[in-house]
Order: sequence, then C-alpha cells, then structure tokens
Amino acid sequence: MNIKENTKLIGPEGRPIFGIRGFPVESFNLSDFRIYGTDKKEGFIKNLVTRFRIKRWQYLGICSDEIIFGAAIVNLGYMTNMFTYIFNRGEGKIKQYEAILPSGKAAFFTGSSRNGAASFKSGNTSLEFINRHENILAKISAGGKLQAELIFLKSEEPLCCTTRVGLGGFNYTHKEAGIPARGFISHDGKRWEISEIKSSGVLDYTLGYLARTTFWNWASGGGFDVSGKRIGFNLVQGVNETGFTENVFWINGRMVKTDVVDFKYSDLDLLKSWEINSNDGRVNLLFYPEGERASDINIGLIASRFHQPFGRFEGRLTDGKESWQLKNAAGFAEEHYAKW
Repeated sequence: MNIKENTKLIGPEGRPIFGIRGFPVESFNLSDFRIYGTDKKEGFIKNLVTRFRIKRWQYLGICSDEIIFGAAIVNLGYMTNMFTYIFNRGEGKIKQYEAILPSGKAAFFTGSSRNGAASFKSGNTSLEFINRHENILAKISAGGKLQAELIFLKSEEPLCCTTRVGLGGFNYTHKEAGIPARGFISHDGKRWEISEIKSSGVLDYTLGYLARTTFWNWASGGGFDVSGKRIGFNLVQGVNETGFTENVFWINGRMVKTDVVDFKYSDLDLLKSWEINSNDGRVNLLFYPEGERASDINIGLIASRFHQPFGRFEGRLTDGKESWQLKNAAGFAEEHYAKW
C-alpha cells in the first residue's frame, strides 16, 4: 500500500507499517515494536533483538565524471564501523579509509533521515551527517588526508519503503539518487569543487531487522541524459522484494517506479560488464566497471564478502511513454553477502 499520512515506522499494533510512503519516516518508535507472534512490547528477547539484531546505516555518495566518492556510518549493534573513499576515474585509483570498533558506542544515530543526525569518531577520523527536511550536511575528515564538507539537496519525491524480511523481520530504506550537491572534497592536496563538476548525489538510509544471512546487488548513480535532463537511479535485487520493491529512477527529480530487476554479471570477474534489466522493460542498462573496492571478512559467526565496482552506465530508461538515453552516467554496482 501507499502510506500517505503515518510518520512512524511501527503501527499501533506493534508491527511495522509495510508499504511505500511519499516521505521519510519521522520516528522509528522501536519502543512500540513487538516480536512477531507475541503480544508483549517488552522483555528479554525484544531487548536482544533491538540491541544486537537491528542494523542501521547511512551512506552518502558523489558520482561525477572525475571522481566517485562515498562515506558511511554503520551500527550493527555488536559492532560499529565507518568507511570513506575517493576513486579517481582518470587515474583508475582508489584511496579508502575504514575503522571497525566493537560494540555500538562509536556510531551515534538520532532521529531519522528526515530530521536527525549520524556521527562517528575514532582517532583522527570523524564523520558527521546532519539530516534536515530540505538537505543533508556532511562533514568528513579521515586519516589526516581526506576532507569534505558537502550539502545534498533532498528530492521532493524520495523512495521510502518498508518490506517484510522472513516471518518476523522488516527492512526500512530511504533512497535518493541523481540529487544536486555542492561543497568540496580534498585529498592529498587536490581539491574538487562539487558545483563545478557534473555530479550527482546518492543517499541510502536503512534500518532493519534483517535475516541472519543476507545478500543483495545494488546499483546507483546518476548524471544527465543526451538531452541534458538530470537522471538518477536506484536498483536492487536480493532485498526489499517482498510485496514492494525499491527499484526506481528519477528524471529531473520526478520518480518513476519500476518492477523487479535482474543483474547479470560474472562471479569470476566482477570488473567485466554488467547487464541490469527490469521485468517491465523500463530499465535496460549496461555497466562498465573501471575499478572497485572490496573486502572479504570471515571470523566464524560474522562474515562479510563485499565488492563495489565503480564506473559508467549506458542504456535506456522509459516510463512507457517517453524514453531517456544514458551514455556516460557515473555510479557503482555492488555485490554484498553478510552473515550478521
């Protein structure tokens, strides 16, 4: 269903309100959440779930002809981490910074993506995201070498949806892509003024009671079509496919919903080209990787196998009446397996 009025994640019966809404959640009100099949909103099991099984993160990215940049703050309950990176497309080189700390004490979240904040600090690395109704302010300092201060202008038509995960879980996500951004990024003495290069902003704010093992493919980015219209896209398979999907693209800020999406790529070489097509024919894209960031962590109870290639997208988007051709849209794709 389309949720038009309720600003809370959890409904009056103690369960998530599933569906697509036209605006971000104002309150996650997890104190009202109850475990599926029980009538209690308090207790030991609920405390374990809300403390260790609820995952929450915010990612912000810049995709441009010159660089692809990203930064994220993540709270997994038993562990927090941050990462930030800058990929120089002309040089084909990436520089990244990451910190992982036990427990959830290094990453702090308040409110939601509509009106709240997220922050992380460890040593000489700090990230702060201030979420406001109209925009997001990001302040980033990493390793004494990477600095950024950015403002992302929010879309009037964001993608916000809540879907079922298994029998008792849920996943809420707020995504935007192709949004205008301004500010600067500097690294090792080089500085990029974002308003002076063709760039698109990306937002991912997610909170979920996710499956113990989770897999997804994700593609996001943006740019301009051959006629100069601002384009953004958010395409996923593996999560948020039960009843509702988060597959959309934006044309000059107008959101166009699409059906489920299929990703075709080589599991033996993720730097070969990818095909991304929607079941309804609205999305037909080719992705050409230019480099990637990757990690492979396996410590028994916890595992993460992650590939995120960066590059360019080409192809066609359509709403059934009008079509838009992409020739050099900047962005990334992703393969992520997690045991958490």
